[in-house]
Amino acid sequence: MSWGFEAVSASDRWGLVWAMVAAMSLSWGAHPSAAQQVTQGTDDVYSVTYRPSEVEYKTYPGDPFDFIVQEGTEDSAWRIRRALERTRDGTAALMGVRSSLRMPVVVDGFSDRSNGFVTPFPFKQEIEAPSLRDDALVARASSWPAIVGPHELVHAAQAEIDSGFGYGSVLRFFAPDVARASNLTAPRGVLEGAAVYRESRIEEGAGRLNAPLFTMKMRAAMLSDDPWSLTQMLEPPGYTQPFNRFYIGGAHAFESWAEQSDTTSTSFFRQATALHHQFPFLGFGVSLWSGLGEPPGRIADDLRSTLRDAYQRDLDRRRPFTDARRIAGQPGRNYRRPYWLDEDTLVAYLHGYDVRRGFYRVDVESGQRSLIRVQSITEDYTYSLSRDTSALYASRYVPNPWVPTQDVAEAERVRLSDGAATQITDDGRVFAPVEAPDGSLWAVQNDGAFSQWATVQEDSATALTDFERTRFKQIAPSPAGHEIAVLLNVEGTQRLYRADPSGQKRPRLRPWLGLRDAVLYDISWGPAGRYLLFAADLGGPVNVFAFDTQERNVRRLTNVRFGAFEPTLSPGRESVAFVEYRHERHELARIPFRPQSAPVVDSARVILDEQSPQPPSRRVQSPESSGLGPGRSYEAWRHLAPRMVFPTLAFDLEEADQPEADRFERLGMGVGVGVAGSDPLGRWRYRGHGFWQDGRFWGSATAQTGRWLLRPSLTAFNTPETLPVRRRVEGRTRAARVGFEERGVSLRMRVPVRLRSNVYRSALSLSLGAEYRQTRYFGSALRTLAADRATRLRQWRDRATLLPRAAWAHRVQQNPRDLVPNQGLVVQTRAEIDAWARDVPASRALMSEVDAYLPLSLRSHTGVRLGVGVLSQNAGAVLGTRQFVPRGYEDVSLGAGSFVRLGAEVTQPLWYIDDGSTLVPFYAKALYGYGFGQTLTEVGAAGPTYSSVGAGLGLQFRFFYALEFDLQIGAAVRLEPGDLDLVWR
Repeated sequence: MSWGFEAVSASDRWGLVWAMVAAMSLSWGAHPSAAQQVTQGTDDVYSVTYRPSEVEYKTYPGDPFDFIVQEGTEDSAWRIRRALERTRDGTAALMGVRSSLRMPVVVDGFSDRSNGFVTPFPFKQEIEAPSLRDDALVARASSWPAIVGPHELVHAAQAEIDSGFGYGSVLRFFAPDVARASNLTAPRGVLEGAAVYRESRIEEGAGRLNAPLFTMKMRAAMLSDDPWSLTQMLEPPGYTQPFNRFYIGGAHAFESWAEQSDTTSTSFFRQATALHHQFPFLGFGVSLWSGLGEPPGRIADDLRSTLRDAYQRDLDRRRPFTDARRIAGQPGRNYRRPYWLDEDTLVAYLHGYDVRRGFYRVDVESGQRSLIRVQSITEDYTYSLSRDTSALYASRYVPNPWVPTQDVAEAERVRLSDGAATQITDDGRVFAPVEAPDGSLWAVQNDGAFSQWATVQEDSATALTDFERTRFKQIAPSPAGHEIAVLLNVEGTQRLYRADPSGQKRPRLRPWLGLRDAVLYDISWGPAGRYLLFAADLGGPVNVFAFDTQERNVRRLTNVRFGAFEPTLSPGRESVAFVEYRHERHELARIPFRPQSAPVVDSARVILDEQSPQPPSRRVQSPESSGLGPGRSYEAWRHLAPRMVFPTLAFDLEEADQPEADRFERLGMGVGVGVAGSDPLGRWRYRGHGFWQDGRFWGSATAQTGRWLLRPSLTAFNTPETLPVRRRVEGRTRAARVGFEERGVSLRMRVPVRLRSNVYRSALSLSLGAEYRQTRYFGSALRTLAADRATRLRQWRDRATLLPRAAWAHRVQQNPRDLVPNQGLVVQTRAEIDAWARDVPASRALMSEVDAYLPLSLRSHTGVRLGVGVLSQNAGAVLGTRQFVPRGYEDVSLGAGSFVRLGAEVTQPLWYIDDGSTLVPFYAKALYGYGFGQTLTEVGAAGPTYSSVGAGLGLQFRFFYALEFDLQIGAAVRLEPGDLDLVWR
């Protein structure tokens, strides 16, 4: 009798509830619940977060919100708490939530790239104290906290929906966070639409549904030749602008449904989300059907016709429109904030489907462009031209190499002659830099949820003002330097002030210009300093206006369909160039500058000098900052109670292909419990499970901390398996199984490093694992063997293994419609090295891959990848090689030796579908073709060569709103055997 042991385990152990956890965690994916970025779904749904080492937090307990606040952001946290408490009851009623919405709220202040989000793992809100720079969100809001807190509270309420017995209620009993994640798997447009609708009903005129810069994109889309479908309104687009389409479409759809009758009612939403909570696998189309009482097809038709008719009536009312001449523009390209260099040339920032974002010169007559510099910029696109027109001043987010969530806004000077850039500030936290009349640099500097006027000297920024409740938007000295126009937002009123440039250390601001019931944007001086051009949303869409500082009147220069902004007057005062929004693009346009023939804005709508609100008061020590109450230093251990406690069930799967197989070893049914948890700051996470099986206790446990840069994790395990064996009985082979035990401990560390992030991105990821593992065979099956052989199999076999990994990406660049990068180098390597082994063959394996991406054609988005891979392993190695061998040879098992693989692949998009079905939760993103050629050979041996060439089709799609797939099906011609093989992955 002989035994042949196979190195593959056929025993799967499932925790029944954990299977549901994994399924819903995978469906949770990586989508945030606000403007912004949340946890990647795996079986480890909790993760750690590394924060700057110098940052400290305090806890301010409360009911129902416990605030965890970075020191120095107490004023922002107090404002967020006040906004949450004021809106809690209304939000709970809107969402149909009966619970108290208890949750921790984390307030950060170390990053300038602001955001707010809700995550279920663990359940919390997290908000950055600095304000977003996007006027569409905050221009009419009294503050950033006043609008972001209520918006995120809607998502928290969506997560807390509990409508009775069903899938969600069963999950909530074992794992409340997973039940919350299940609720948040509704289409993102539905979730964000409800939140935007709520934010737009809190403060008068605030919120995105009241912002023309937001609504213009919906109007342009629905009046285009290809209006958005309902699915497009509710699903995030993969490759089609605007990329916040699901915010825009979802908000307008929600508003239309809520206000379709004489009275406003959101009962449809409560009914739809209740059904989704109970039966999420039906898809949200069925839930909408339940809430609105019509099938999704009819809902979509009614919504489209309602919106198109309303928008068309508004267009007809506002005719005639300005006949502007287009300078440059096509779908997918976005020109922003132009400046005149001379009468024939503009400089503008450009980004889009098929261009690398940066600064470009644009010929006014032909629209031809030439690159100045590839460059990223902050989201407000507020940069300036130097006084001698030789350089640009702009801000961009500079990443902290070691902290993935920290980006600091720094000012840079870009020379127009050669595109060279010089960083001017270090830890400046500045936006909208502009050259002062004396040649120094001014900028807007973050100050909690607000901002101040700052001066830049010797790479540091120092605040010149000390105002409360103000947000500086733009500082614009006149050409002669005698006047300084300041665009300032004071508690949701955004108007124009002027400052005296007499050289005082602290500028004095005086009211200058406002428009009643309108927001001013984008100020720009004319060349002689008489006219001050700006954009404003007076009477509806944003249009261009001119303020005559001598005659002290305001003239309307444009009346466009959707939006005109960021104006600039030519050096000879002959033309005004501006940005005009059309569907899927921001175009450069121009009109003749004829101020005397432009209509004068009614003086009743114009607010001048003393009629304007008084300039903001100086900051004083306010009792508001202490409104949080007593606090204590943050202690993670207070938050580490298990967040999931779930039963597990372990068993051996029967082998379907061997129904008659002898079963020498049956471990029987195993029953146990699993736990998992994390603290709100992500300083610690843990998971573990234990179960009783075959008369013994088994299990594993993992703990990890994000407190330190290396993010170490420690795992201990002792688990059983049964392995398939082959037994010779009476001249024939019979299948059987034998018990196999593994125990040990592993330590892993990883460090992600962001080396560069300015259009071209470079990054490094390093990790190291060290594992000590013991294995042995056990069980009654061994009694059938000879005593000496059974004894050897029962003995422990030991190995100590190192598992290093590294990945390096160098100057990788990918435009929005590129399926693969169009430029860059990516190097990946991993190894398995047994530093010590006893009674088992030592493992030695190294796999390295280098991929170079070539910019063959930016316009057609053709992706070309050239790759080389190296694999070296000995007989004891257990690396998986299915993805390493050429396509068509997936069934080939590479043994010991060294191998080299060469390959090339071309990817060509064929159709950016970006649409799908509302009833069936399917969303197609892109269809593409691909072709490849690969060859693999063993180094220094006469072994076989494996080569293939082929082609196929790929489809990128999303299923159930969050599960992302990239399916490839093709044919590979295997050159050595000369046959054809169907390949897919």
